[in-house]
Amino acid sequence: EKNPQVLALDPSMMPLVAFSLTGDVPSEQLGVIAQEQVLPELQMVEGIAQAQIEGGERDQVLVTLDPGQMNELGLPMSVLLGLISTIPEYGSIGELESIPVGVDGVTLGDVAETVVGPAPGTMLSRVDGETAAIIVVMKDKDANTVEVANAVREKAEALQLAFEDTLELSVVFDQSEFIEESIGELTQMALIGAALAIIIVFIFLAAFRVSLVTAMSIPFSIIIGFFAMYFTNITINMLTLSAMAIAVGRLIDNSIVVSEVIYRRMKRGEDFMEASIGGSKEVAGPITASTLATVAIFVPLMFVGGIVGELFIPFALTITFALIASLLVALMVVPAFSRWFVGRGMKEKEKETKARDTWYQKVYLPPLKWALGHRFWTLAIAGVLFLGSGALLPIIGTSFLPGMTEKMLVVQVELPPGTDVETTSEVAGLIEALLVDNEAVDSYFTMVGTSTTSVHSAMSAAFGGGDNTAEIQIMLNDDADEPKEQSDLEYAIEVLMLQDFTTILSGSEAMGSQMGFGTGLDISVSGESAEEVSTATALLFERLEAMDDILNLETDLSRVVPTLDIELDSEEVAARGLTEQELKQELALLMMGAPVDGVSVNVDGDSFGIFIKGVVGQLGFGEDPEKALALANDLRIGGALSVPLGDVADVGLPERLTHIGHIDLNLAASITGQITAKDVGAVNR
Repeated sequence: EKNPQVLALDPSMMPLVAFSLTGDVPSEQLGVIAQEQVLPELQMVEGIAQAQIEGGERDQVLVTLDPGQMNELGLPMSVLLGLISTIPEYGSIGELESIPVGVDGVTLGDVAETVVGPAPGTMLSRVDGETAAIIVVMKDKDANTVEVANAVREKAEALQLAFEDTLELSVVFDQSEFIEESIGELTQMALIGAALAIIIVFIFLAAFRVSLVTAMSIPFSIIIGFFAMYFTNITINMLTLSAMAIAVGRLIDNSIVVSEVIYRRMKRGEDFMEASIGGSKEVAGPITASTLATVAIFVPLMFVGGIVGELFIPFALTITFALIASLLVALMVVPAFSRWFVGRGMKEKEKETKARDTWYQKVYLPPLKWALGHRFWTLAIAGVLFLGSGALLPIIGTSFLPGMTEKMLVVQVELPPGTDVETTSEVAGLIEALLVDNEAVDSYFTMVGTSTTSVHSAMSAAFGGGDNTAEIQIMLNDDADEPKEQSDLEYAIEVLMLQDFTTILSGSEAMGSQMGFGTGLDISVSGESAEEVSTATALLFERLEAMDDILNLETDLSRVVPTLDIELDSEEVAARGLTEQELKQELALLMMGAPVDGVSVNVDGDSFGIFIKGVVGQLGFGEDPEKALALANDLRIGGALSVPLGDVADVGLPERLTHIGHIDLNLAASITGQITAKDVGAVNR
């Protein structure tokens, strides 16, 4: 058994880069090459926390025992494991099947089926349908995402040159690409916004040099804001850069006011010193109040907790830093620069020229006079416009985060519990076949079975995570219609009659599911007893199912399967001369199976290990529960002193949830779904 893993919800736990290693070699050889040649090189890159391998595991000789035959012959599974262990190497599968099992004339082949295949708990991975070993790289929490990702990719390119054409090491996922693209777009929009702000100032002031003075406040304020971010350990990311882009339009406001008042005073005949000091004093109070009022709007965000707080506290601080910086620049820098850009360009005749109304003054002065003369109607119109804008909220809709720009689909497959990894892989292969000739699909990446890396184990826990599960990540072309592709794929899967075992998510939905938030529905029902939780959840599920705005509705309570329940009888165990500790070890063997350590089988000149699959999985609970229960009671346990399991234990087959949740020590069940309505309020009602 493995110890529990405790993983904090942190975006840094997401994979930084994932590579696929493919080639015309067996899967296990890909795993060996990835482990011995690729992994050590990538781990040498500064800023890498760890690198792990998905897939590339070696097949084993699987021994599947027939519980009916074993019961008839009185053979305990532990005895068979011991008999197989007596020979360190078998020359063939036939030799393995021919070993005697302790009953006259009976061999292992009479009570078991032996094949070569992936062992239970194995992860199978494919890229574009081709078997691959996946190398998942994660960075240190404090490392720069883009710098480390670029360094890792450079190292991978060097490895590819060493492999030449025999193997292909390609990028499956790179977190930095999305970051660089998003930050590049935001930077471009910020620059365009700054340019437009300068142009507008020039149009209204009709003075080029004054416009230059105001324009200088933007880079100065941004630089000061970045310094403040550095000293408060706030990084440049999509949210903080968005905050800076939003602040750009506000950064120039204070400088416009100061520049305009200095310019106006100098046109009236004041010298530079008098105009700068007097003008700054004149507007210092109003622009300070205006800036602090704007900053105050973002103060409540600093007290928000949870995920929202983690996201928006840096956002609020970034805007605050930029606005405070713009105020300082307007009061300290702009007056000084006005000497050179305004003072020298001011002609004497401009100072003596009588001020005339500008074109925009002629436009807005009449409405301004009307508003001041009709105050009641002005307030009434403002109130109507305010209420009208509030009425638009249901039409616009609300959500926690907007959809992601990355076009992708994620197909999650969950077959009935007990399904082996090979069967799950075959089902995933049927879905992969639908993607081969689809021109909208750029590439697809498939994981089948139990993940071996800690981060992917945490992600896969959301949809089961076991031999009966698979996940296919489909990357679409930039010009693909994501909703249409999702609809077409859902229809194709329905034709294959796999819709009951398959969930298709868009890129943003999948990301939200993995990180614990998104635009979907997630309701938890908790109570003191399982019956209360089941009843309440079933009623709520029934009501939600009747709503048109919710798709892919699922609940933990729908995952109920017959489960073997074994409770040892201490008195009977002692009376038979057995110990509970030994019997518990045998029960674990019956349930989970085990590898046969130190034993191998030669198959076509290649050596394979042996794995005995658990007998409990072969009882057939879903097909005939009564027969399965009878077989379970007759299973032999106790080694050489074996007795029927039913003689030393109470064996039952109750229906139990495959997932048991708790909230504050109370039993809990969850209901999840996808909200399609724009107005979340409609769902709340």
